[in-house]
Amino acid sequence: MRWSNRYRALLLTSGFFIATAAFAQSQVDEIGSLPTTLSPEQLQLASQLGSVVVPEPSLRPMRRQLPKPVLSLTPEEISYREAVGKLGVDKHRFVHCELPNGKVRTGVITEIRDDGFTLKDGIIVSQWIPFTDLKATPRPVPAVGTRIGQGFKWAGVGLGVAALIPLFPFVFLVWDGC
Repeated sequence: MRWSNRYRALLLTSGFFIATAAFAQSQVDEIGSLPTTLSPEQLQLASQLGSVVVPEPSLRPMRRQLPKPVLSLTPEEISYREAVGKLGVDKHRFVHCELPNGKVRTGVITEIRDDGFTLKDGIIVSQWIPFTDLKATPRPVPAVGTRIGQGFKWAGVGLGVAALIPLFPFVFLVWDGC
């Protein structure tokens, strides 16, 4: 009885997609034929135009650009932004950032904006750091220990997933029994 419900759901889903695809096709009579040749009058008018091209008015309305807010960065913060811009070019370079609260962050710069940057300091976690929150200019570091630590974390994630793979058939058997 359980298999018939699965097949019914599969049939209904595939029928939905087939019907959607069938109605998405355009009908032959909807598309009219386009003129492939010009009449003599149209040719004469086109030759009179010569090299003068009259631009057609755009049908799309012009989109107004909002003014960018004025950033009030100190000269020191501007130097931080320039340093981050130079360091952020290399996606594999680790950067050492000191924050005013005494914390030190080491990671890779993933995104740079006018007011700050994103520092990826874990295997998944990223942190937004405004230029106003920096205590000193960020500097490049080899971060060999950080690379090794992140490698061990990724290896742990891989081993965890590999350990859970044999449990998947058991989970589906228990789930079918409910």
